[in-house]
Amino acid sequence: MRLPRIYTSNDLDVQQSISLEPKAHKHLKDVLRMRTGDSLILFNGNGHDYLCTIKEITKKTLLVEILEYQPAINESPLSLHLLQPLCSSEKMDLCLQKATELGVQEITPFISSRVNINISSNRLDKKMLHWQSVIQSACEQSGRASITTINKPIAFSDAINNFSQMDVKLIASPTAKKQEINDIKQSSSCVCAIGPEGGFTQQEVTHAEQAGFTALQMGPRILRLETAVIAAVTLCQYNWGDFK
Repeated sequence: MRLPRIYTSNDLDVQQSISLEPKAHKHLKDVLRMRTGDSLILFNGNGHDYLCTIKEITKKTLLVEILEYQPAINESPLSLHLLQPLCSSEKMDLCLQKATELGVQEITPFISSRVNINISSNRLDKKMLHWQSVIQSACEQSGRASITTINKPIAFSDAINNFSQMDVKLIASPTAKKQEINDIKQSSSCVCAIGPEGGFTQQEVTHAEQAGFTALQMGPRILRLETAVIAAVTLCQYNWGDFK
């Protein structure tokens, strides 16, 4: 049976005993009904999994002992950065979750002319914590021991100028000239921009192309944002990552 994987912000070391955070404590005790002596895996984003055993469970604490560690070997060789628009909370969570499961290493939300979501500065910190929690949970589920980075939202016009080091820069556009993604050169790094529900404006696509992006059709149908994110990331992983 697969062992539960739990994210912790604690420093981890073999032969160390640590008390887990309240969220992990509640999940292991009340949801999974784990008991003293049961085994689990901890990770904190450093690329390693840590095999642990539960030493003590009380109403307020859950103490585990770290027995051994091993490096996780499921990270994609493709350094993949997703540019995705701000959107409704439910869709944002879904996009972050699926992108993380599919191996995206970094995500930058953006604001463009057709993005109608506005997050005030006093709510942004709370949103960032929530998005990080969604990503951590997706890492727990998918077996990743490295945490996808989520950046603060920025203007699309600023975002497209930050990737001079990337091998491939793609922008999904239904108005692009038909092009096959496998015609693009082999890549070890890629940034992929997905438009908002109303799509990119032609001016935004043109500005992205001037910044070195290649406009790419993703088939004959218009995809919803969350579908486009999953499809684009999967195509990139299939061509240059670890879906082969």
